[in-house]
Amino acid sequence: MAEIHYATPGAGRRLAWHIGLVTLAGVALIAVMQAYQPALLEWASSDPARTRSRAQLLIALVAVIFLAPLAGLAIYLWRLGTRTLSEQRFPPEGLALTRDVLVMRGAQARARGRLIRGFATALFVMIALMALVLVRLATVAPRA
Repeated sequence: MAEIHYATPGAGRRLAWHIGLVTLAGVALIAVMQAYQPALLEWASSDPARTRSRAQLLIALVAVIFLAPLAGLAIYLWRLGTRTLSEQRFPPEGLALTRDVLVMRGAQARARGRLIRGFATALFVMIALMALVLVRLATVAPRA
């Protein structure tokens, strides 16, 4: 008989709230960046001797804003894959679910855990490459 990991009551509602809050935060961040863009550009170019360092600072700020949420997702996925591998069960015990799921055990669960950790690794690599591109962009910018 197949084992079922039952949905957690209220998990869908909590997920919708979290997605809504993150979306609102993103919209607010975009609005703030749009509102302050002229002031930031003016600040960056106001002192010709410091324009380069200020542009590098702004690029670093944008990198952190864009890459931090991806890093959080990659860490979450890595931990989920590790839990799956250590428990040899997917979904791991205690994981909140929005719908009922058949439990995988043994080789199937290990394969799923490795797949999740592989995806997390791919995200980490993409984050590192994007950070490298942004650092390169900041250091190779033409002098004013």
